[in-house]
Amino acid sequence: MKPTRRLRKYLGTSLQKKILFLIFLSVIIPMGLTIIGLYYLVFNLFIWQAGLPEEMIQSLSSAIRKVNLIIMVALPIILILIWFLALEISHRIAGPVFRLEKELDEHIAGRKTGPIRIRLKDELKVLVEKINKILNK
Repeated sequence: MKPTRRLRKYLGTSLQKKILFLIFLSVIIPMGLTIIGLYYLVFNLFIWQAGLPEEMIQSLSSAIRKVNLIIMVALPIILILIWFLALEISHRIAGPVFRLEKELDEHIAGRKTGPIRIRLKDELKVLVEKINKILNK
């Protein structure tokens, strides 16, 4: 088995779309809830309900603006990084399934004989070995 790389990370299969969506949401939802919770805790409860004098609240408003700016700049960058991480993880799962489907289609159509070969790092080795045993019978 020679090591090869898949050139496309996004295959467009329904399995990869589902995995990508689930990974992305499983990171974004807790992150969003944490950000909202911390933001509310720090700025609403601490500042507004702590009974601080009006002068201190006004001086803290510049800090609030800086935090808002940091969030607005960092959030798109974080979302893009999370998207690429989710794409890589979904590709590692959906890629071998996609390849196995293509190989089985070739066998069904009679264009290919012999065992199905997968990449060295693919996770479906046990399944492919069992399919190869069926194909050899």
